[in-house]
Amino acid sequence: MRPSVHAARDESIDVARAVAILGMFVIHAVLVLATAVPTQGASGFVLWWCDGRAAATFVTLAGFGVARLAARYDHPQGMRVLHRRALVLWVMGVANLMIWPGDILRVYGVALLLAPWLLRLSTRTRVVTSIALGIAFPLLMTVIDWTQHWQLETLTYVGVWTPAGFVRNLLYDGFRPVVPWLAFFIMGTVLAEQDLQDARLWRRLLVAGSALTLASVLTSSALNQLLQQHAPQFDALTREGLVGTTSLPPLPLFLLSAVGTTSLLLGSVVALVPHLPRGLVEPLVAAGRRALTWYLLHIGLLMTLYAAGFRQQWSPEVAITIGVSMFVWAVGWSQWRRARPGLLERFMRWAAAGGDVARLAHRESHGDRRAHGP
Repeated sequence: MRPSVHAARDESIDVARAVAILGMFVIHAVLVLATAVPTQGASGFVLWWCDGRAAATFVTLAGFGVARLAARYDHPQGMRVLHRRALVLWVMGVANLMIWPGDILRVYGVALLLAPWLLRLSTRTRVVTSIALGIAFPLLMTVIDWTQHWQLETLTYVGVWTPAGFVRNLLYDGFRPVVPWLAFFIMGTVLAEQDLQDARLWRRLLVAGSALTLASVLTSSALNQLLQQHAPQFDALTREGLVGTTSLPPLPLFLLSAVGTTSLLLGSVVALVPHLPRGLVEPLVAAGRRALTWYLLHIGLLMTLYAAGFRQQWSPEVAITIGVSMFVWAVGWSQWRRARPGLLERFMRWAAAGGDVARLAHRESHGDRRAHGP
């Protein structure tokens, strides 16, 4: 029996979150385990799609989930819930940073802290704020040397555990800094206000996503050729950093490409999920609803392999296969345990309830079993 169209549209967000998790599994497996990161051929295309853009989708969907969550509470209660979750995510993020320099949970913590204020802004103001964040980053680069604390050959950030370095890494020059990554979260709150049942929405997402992705890639290619001709002193790495679509540094062409690929993914799943077999949709939904748990567990597993001596030992194809295999296992486990939230999702809900076990049990007994992402 198929669910209602409304339920299927809501499930599409969980499926999109699961696909974003798959993308992060793949790119992280390659970064940790592969001897090289290919830029050509089928592997290069897959990794381009995953590099930063999977995380951007993840952050966008976090904004969507937070906006929908906040709508269920009155304002004072909603602020308490979001601030408690922000604190938990912040602590998780700092712990994760000890083993994974690309942590994104600290940005989530900041986003949830700001969410009550952001959600009071008009839709237009939030869109303008997102654009302003994208513009602010390259302007900051003109006055603050973004490369100063990086060893780019090894992607090592120096001084992150000093007070100034910790704040700077979080806000400006880390792997996933608040400026401009908060823009994705804000756009997710805008998406949450849209009617997922409206067929015009997914059509617009597909058209806009295709246009933005294509425009960013073509513009990047044209600017790269211009630099090769007129600024031959710049090597390939420098050109990629300046006019590429790489996530480091997160310049406007990367942001455009990430908004494009996120729009394409969301448009596709909103259109397709109501028509896909339940045997495929339900396991993906279950995995998407445990996104926080799988995000941290896959990092723990990869860094265990790293510590065991498997760092950059395999071909990119093998590393991609390992990432996909981890995802398949996560989907299977999620479906098997679908009646209960993931471990960390349950902890987040407990924290949001102020540690009140009775209140959490009451909410679950009244059908509030959905395990939201951060």
